[in-house]
Amino acid sequence: MRFRFLFACLMLVATALRAEEPRTVLTLADQPLRLIRGAAVYKAGSGVAVQKDDILETEAAGAQVEAGADAIVALGPQSRVLVANLAADGKSPVELELLQGWAKVYAKGRRAVVVTPALQVTVPSGSTIVHAGEGLDAVFAEEGEQQVARAGTVLKLATEQYAGIDANKQQLATSRPPRAFVSAMPPAFRDHLARVPGVRNAGKVAPVKERDAAYADVDDWLASTLPARRRFVARFKPRLSDPDFRKQLDRKLGQSPDWKPVLYPARRPDNGLF
Repeated sequence: MRFRFLFACLMLVATALRAEEPRTVLTLADQPLRLIRGAAVYKAGSGVAVQKDDILETEAAGAQVEAGADAIVALGPQSRVLVANLAADGKSPVELELLQGWAKVYAKGRRAVVVTPALQVTVPSGSTIVHAGEGLDAVFAEEGEQQVARAGTVLKLATEQYAGIDANKQQLATSRPPRAFVSAMPPAFRDHLARVPGVRNAGKVAPVKERDAAYADVDDWLASTLPARRRFVARFKPRLSDPDFRKQLDRKLGQSPDWKPVLYPARRPDNGLF
């Protein structure tokens, strides 16, 4: 009996410690944003815990996600990002995949990598502003030396240096940030990122499930060239049981190397004698 009592006490302590583990939290959302978790669509507001591989999509307002004081991510309006890794452990790298819009990343003492359809930005430690889509993938190294890569070309950026894709040559070019980039940048990105104080029930607010993901919710993600695309087959394969989802995916991606084997599995040869 004494052993059982001690074991029960240890389990209670372990449970309490797990409950107090630091979490990655959506700390600022002036409007609820769309959260695609697994193969379902949710609405998420301030206080919701953010998990690995969550897709966050803002609408008319921006948002902020915090993984402790040393890793903060701000999103501009009309932005779509997949959180490949954003743990609140103070040591693992920050990894984001930005499909569209604006992201500002502060990572102190831990590496950050932001991938867009055209660029890969690596920040050993510092702050960066990245834009993707609308004909312009670009980065501004706000603080700290950084690296940007595209199709085998790698450039090093000093603090306050800008790099973007030349629309005419489709090549990386460095310069001071052009006026169009600065004017389009969300005004809040002009300030240094700081933690949001007093977030109620931080990490304990449950997102509200709206429905299983329709094809229109994820079509741009499935057709993208982002690294997460390789994981999407397993993630969204359960949605093939929905006839409409399957029909639309087949029409758009049915012949792609990723989805063709799933939609049209090869038949095993008949080895029978008759």
